Amino acid sequence: MVKEQFRERNTACKISHVTFCVDSPTEIQTQSHLQIVSKNLYCQDPQRNPVPHGLLDRRMGTNQKDANCTTCGQNLSDCVGHFGYIDLPLPVFHIGYFRCVINILQSICKNPTCVRILLSDEKAATFRAKLRNPGLSYLVRKAMKKKILEMTKKVGVCPHCGDINGTVKKCGLLKISHEKYRNRTKKKEAIIEDILTEYNEAVKFNPEIESHKKFGLIQVMNPLEVLQLFDAIPLEDIPLLLMNADLSKPSDLILTRLLVPPNCIRPSVISDLKSGTNEDDLTMKLSENL
Repeated sequence: MVKEQFRERNTACKISHVTFCVDSPTEIQTQSHLQIVSKNLYCQDPQRNPVPHGLLDRRMGTNQKDANCTTCGQNLSDCVGHFGYIDLPLPVFHIGYFRCVINILQSICKNPTCVRILLSDEKAATFRAKLRNPGLSYLVRKAMKKKILEMTKKVGVCPHCGDINGTVKKCGLLKISHEKYRNRTKKKEAIIEDILTEYNEAVKFNPEIESHKKFGLIQVMNPLEVLQLFDAIPLEDIPLLLMNADLSKPSDLILTRLLVPPNCIRPSVISDLKSGTNEDDLTMKLSENL
């Protein structure tokens, strides 16, 4: 992908507004200059040149006084640095968006063939009409988001596909559980008995797992499953999640691609004996994803 050169305008411009959003994988790639694919940092040569497409590739800038950036040709004091990106083998939860992910999962149907918001068509149309008002303040939108979440929490059966939906909550470090049958265990419905049949057979051979049988009704959702659900959310339901589909989508809250900061942010320190270098902690952490 060829990056466009920034050119100053001849006419004066006025900033109309500032928008904050979540970068999508496509936007991360657009902001970057190269993809990082090599785990090694240096070539096996006496000069210890950085490996091409590695974390110290000089196309992301330079952190040495005697070397120039190969992207802009500037030295250490003039080069502002350039970003790279890493494609993750599997999607992961972002700790900063974790609560938002749980709230969205609570608001939508977890059936992969439906994934509609848990509101009737009449209620959804009412909220859509209110959200079309461009003059809504932040506090009004926040209150409306809270109201939608409270309403969807009380819905046990999807009004669109009829599938059962339960409580979504955090269960451990960056883990999400869906207690689908939480409100139906006391009724002893046939569907619950069918699910627990296999567990009842296991209890006969190992009575010690009797106390853990209840966990058979709990689904632990991994990031890949959540990403597939978020990708399937209809565009007309995204505004009901108080998100702007033109700027960010729910699937952008799941990390599939990482930005790699410029080399000047992650300087390599040459040891006193000049037998090697001490690498920045961020560089070493990023290398673990390759």
